[in-house]
Amino acid sequence: MTANHPGHTHAAPPARDDTNPHAGLHQDSPERAVLAGVAALRDHGERVTDARRAVLGVLARTHEHVSADHVVALLEHGDPRVHRATVYRTLEVLAERGIVSSLRTPGGATAYHLATPAPGHEHLHAYCRVCGDVVVIPADCLDETVREVKLVSGLAIEPQQSTLVGVCARCTEAAAAGGGDAVRMDGRAESS
Repeated sequence: MTANHPGHTHAAPPARDDTNPHAGLHQDSPERAVLAGVAALRDHGERVTDARRAVLGVLARTHEHVSADHVVALLEHGDPRVHRATVYRTLEVLAERGIVSSLRTPGGATAYHLATPAPGHEHLHAYCRVCGDVVVIPADCLDETVREVKLVSGLAIEPQQSTLVGVCARCTEAAAAGGGDAVRMDGRAESS
């Protein structure tokens, strides 16, 4: 499952898309992204297994937010073959350690995305709850907010492990062009 096409699965990784800057952040150096993920596992005292490397490899080669089932499908033809239950457990560990971010999509499925990209490719994500598109945000854009929250509450927010939710510019413009409608918090248009 991808964030852009809920319910749609792919049998193979998407083709390189030079027109999508988000794709470039992931496809320029998937090997370095895997190494960053492996380093993060080791930093957390976790074992680095062939199955964990394989899951990291799938996530490193796509810019999309993908479901566990999508990861399983991509690994069915790979080497090593990784059992479905192992994929689910691996994604859970990677999410707990902040190596992947997870996003609950409409319909209840969880989509995963590598949160430890190759150095120099760091970025954050926002998910449009109207159309499902993922919007890339500079990695440092929440730095001031992170400092403020820590100052006020003591909580150290880790935005790279999160996906912000909102309404993208295209959906906001479409709602406004439709007679001044605004987009409500649930994503539906509302007359003003």
